[in-house]
Amino acid sequence: MQHDPHDATLFSNRSLCFLRLGDGQSALQDALACREMRPSWPKGCYRQGAALMLLKDYGGACDAFLDAAKLDPLCPEIEAALREALNSLKVSRGGAMKAAAAI
Repeated sequence: MQHDPHDATLFSNRSLCFLRLGDGQSALQDALACREMRPSWPKGCYRQGAALMLLKDYGGACDAFLDAAKLDPLCPEIEAALREALNSLKVSRGGAMKAAAAI
């Protein structure tokens, strides 16, 4: 990164490394930098969505995966990630509704 601080691929790859380490915040920062450098690259959107999933921001993850799907509508990995994010969002909202009803 010291040699080329404007290489979106490096930020995408480091975001993946942070994801695998379980560091969602750092993964998100690199994904956002990647998206800023290459806004029309679906992988940057995908990395952002994956980081948001790790951080349990399912609504944000849905938005990021939807952006990725718009850029690459035939990618099965993006479609599966969007489906997982939507399911997680549904479950998390269902749990919140049950907790509110119990109060």
